[in-house]
Amino acid sequence: MQVARFEEAFFEEVSALTDADMRHRLNGDSDLSRSWRASTDANRSPYDPQRPLRVPSWGLHMQVATELDLLSVAVRNVLRAQARIPEQHRPEMGGQDVLELMRNVSEHWDEEGGHSASALARDHPEVSVGGIAYTNKEIWIGGLDGVPISRIQAWLQRVRQSLVTCLTGAGIDVPEDLMASRVEGDDELPWPAERLRYRWSIPKVDEEDWPRTRMPHEVADLLAARFASLRSRDHLD
Repeated sequence: MQVARFEEAFFEEVSALTDADMRHRLNGDSDLSRSWRASTDANRSPYDPQRPLRVPSWGLHMQVATELDLLSVAVRNVLRAQARIPEQHRPEMGGQDVLELMRNVSEHWDEEGGHSASALARDHPEVSVGGIAYTNKEIWIGGLDGVPISRIQAWLQRVRQSLVTCLTGAGIDVPEDLMASRVEGDDELPWPAERLRYRWSIPKVDEEDWPRTRMPHEVADLLAARFASLRSRDHLD
């Protein structure tokens, strides 16, 4: 789940940086730049994804960093679960100590010279905390000398298989279809035929469909007054 969220945010920023570079090159006064602009405007609709529209905003950059932080926390939790698997079934991943150290440094960013920071600098000086490297085939956490995303994905599959083996062996049912209803018999009911199976993705509205007019002042004032009234009931703040 979190690997997919991180990849989506990261590649969105890569695309935005590519678009920004193209905008910079095509806004020149050369005949070639003017020709490209005219051709694009004539043959592409305003929000065509082939147009260089994406902006590498600070907000998007912060989103990528946040998804990376959440990924490091998720990896740490899987490592804790892995440690509880019996040794004969316990998988491992190359570089898992690096990921755990980077997570600790990121989590305790306000502690200078802590144990994890010292261990990372001593044992893995080539790794960049918070660094992300990208080749045409792979994303690397911690720089090109860090851990590739594909390694994490393969490891997660091995951990899941081991957990399922151990849990079923202990008589615990493990759901195979994560989109199946948790309520017994719910999926067998014939009506209504349409079902919404929410996953962990956030619904998106394409930017071209965003509202283009400002909220009326009276509505904004009403919402502000409602929020102020709500906050006035909180006696601890």
